[in-house]
Amino acid sequence: MDSERLDIGVSHGNNQPSREDSEGSEHCVIAKTRRLILREFKADDLDEIYSVCDSWGEVPGLLPLSDDRDEEREKLESYIHFMYGFYGMGLWAICLAADGRMIGFGGPWPSQIGEDWLLELGYVIRKDYSRKGYGYEAMSAVVDYIRSETDFEKAAARIPKDHKGSRGLARKLGMHLDTQYLDEDAGMCLYRLDIS
Repeated sequence: MDSERLDIGVSHGNNQPSREDSEGSEHCVIAKTRRLILREFKADDLDEIYSVCDSWGEVPGLLPLSDDRDEEREKLESYIHFMYGFYGMGLWAICLAADGRMIGFGGPWPSQIGEDWLLELGYVIRKDYSRKGYGYEAMSAVVDYIRSETDFEKAAARIPKDHKGSRGLARKLGMHLDTQYLDEDAGMCLYRLDIS
C-alpha cells in the first residue's frame, strides 16, 4: 500500500462489514476513511441520490433518473437486492463520516469489456463537494476493498474524454489509458488497473 493510501486511513474492519447503523437500519458499511464512510444503499437514500444527480444536470455515462419516484424506488430496491445479494458489491453511498450525509455514490460492479470479465469502477460526487479530494478518497477505498476482499485481478473505468478531473483521478489511482478501447463516437475512453 502506498503512503497516499495510508494517509486516508482506510479500514474494512475484520473483513466483516457492519450491518446496522445507529438507528438500527440494516445496511452494510463497506469501508471507512478519514473523512468518509462507504456503505450499501438503503431504500430511503432515493432523495439523496436525486440530489447528487441533480447537482450536475446530465452526466455522460450515468443513466438519467425518471421523474417517477415510485418507479425509481422500485429500481433501487431491486438493485439493492440483486447487486448486493448476488455480487456482494455494486454502487455504494459515499457519506461524510462527520454527519452521515450522503455526498455521492461509487463502487465496483462486474462487467465485460472486450474479452475480459473485470470490475468496472465509477463514482459521482455532488457538485458542491467536488474538487475537495472526496472522489479520490472514496475510490482509493474501493480499490483497497477490491484488493483485500475479492479475487478480481483487473478493474476498468469508462470516463468521458472531456472529464479531465476524473481522468486525473484514474491516473492517480494507478490506472492507465487503454487506447485499444477508445470510443471516439461516444466521447468515452477506458482506463485499466491491474489489481494484483
